[in-house]
Amino acid sequence: MAPAIALLEDKEAAPNKVDAQALTGVLERFSKGKRASDTPSAMNNVATVFKDAIALQQAGASAQMRGFILMCALGAAGIEIWIVPKMLRLAAEILQTWPRHWFLAIEMAIALLFALVVFPRWILAFLSSDLFAPEDQPTVFDRKHRKVYRLFPPLDGSADTWWKRLRLQPIALQAIEYDWACIAAEHRSALASTGQTISRQHSLTLVVRDYRKPNEKEGRLLDEFDVGNSLGMGENTVPMLWEHIRRFMEDGGPGIPHGEQLQIFDRPRSLWQSMGVVGPFGPKLGWWWKTNRFPTILLLLLFPVTLPFFTVWALCNWISHMTMRKVIWPQEVLERVGRTLLVQKLP
Repeated sequence: MAPAIALLEDKEAAPNKVDAQALTGVLERFSKGKRASDTPSAMNNVATVFKDAIALQQAGASAQMRGFILMCALGAAGIEIWIVPKMLRLAAEILQTWPRHWFLAIEMAIALLFALVVFPRWILAFLSSDLFAPEDQPTVFDRKHRKVYRLFPPLDGSADTWWKRLRLQPIALQAIEYDWACIAAEHRSALASTGQTISRQHSLTLVVRDYRKPNEKEGRLLDEFDVGNSLGMGENTVPMLWEHIRRFMEDGGPGIPHGEQLQIFDRPRSLWQSMGVVGPFGPKLGWWWKTNRFPTILLLLLFPVTLPFFTVWALCNWISHMTMRKVIWPQEVLERVGRTLLVQKLP
């Protein structure tokens, strides 16, 4: 049983009802024997193609998105460093008028608690997600053995110690193996709010249940996990991604859909290469111009603003890649999936 499900202490989540018109919940449950889309697409998530298996990367493993969280965390840390001294000076002034302004003093104490305790913990958590992070924790679909493999950090935290992170040691993660027959695919939607607007986030969720016993209506819930980057998913693209997986596992389809490729970008090894990965200001200007012409023109016209932004992002992208730690798969899984046919290449 997967760690997140085990924490529920055998308490099953309430079953989701399928409602294609709902704003949140399960919009559709896919069938392995029924076509979900006429245009299957991997959504650029295929990281490795084996003889009879494919590895789909996790959302945070994109070469382009590496460093973005690090940049945001460093920005938040800068704001924290700038604002905390001002808050301390204001708190000192308020204390001089205590207890006349007691309500204001309580508000300031709460604000300082967040500024000095809560926010720094959040910033460190975001930093740790992009610094010394594993290169990828993909989901492998093995059609020869009818299995699906996942990776997750050891529950004892041994792979996440700062000592191992600083030494850039490879990570021996734990693997979970599921029978393909135990997996069902769902198109889920969740409401997301920015405070001013509300939007729906779509995801392809794989639900794993144990084989049903005679006295059970359905098998025990073992795990549920998303495939692909939900930030790039839409109402039409979720069925496209599932259809690619379904065809590969059920109909002998190709590891990569026709017209698509593996990773768009190679892993950068220099700041200059990272400039081309995150935006059109580096060695991949021609690619950006060919595939994203209008955004490229807009970014180039606004270069007094966009160039500094993408330079900082490229720096964080490069740092994230330089501190990235290699993931070690169990030997049994490597022997099952066999020889690598196509893999994301390093420059």
